[in-house]
Amino acid sequence: MRRVEIKSQQEFTSVGGAGALMFIAGPLVSAYGYYKVLSASEYVDTSGFWILFWLGAIAAQAGIVLMLVGRKYDHQVTVLPAKGPSKLGERPEWS
Repeated sequence: MRRVEIKSQQEFTSVGGAGALMFIAGPLVSAYGYYKVLSASEYVDTSGFWILFWLGAIAAQAGIVLMLVGRKYDHQVTVLPAKGPSKLGERPEWS
């Protein structure tokens, strides 16, 4: 019987890094747009701030997808002999 050790590491590519930035910055941009809509007086055109609000919300959702797509994995597999049983029926001792 053999023992297999697998070490995995994940990194973001440039697409994943952009997704992380969008995921963090999107709600901040959206909150700023919504704050400006709420603090505007009655006769001010707020359509630009609503667009900013929705762009921030969409950017946060798109950032999640880009973080999932923009990942790179590195795996290192090592096969070791087990410290196993010498006779049939004995249980191996794993360290």
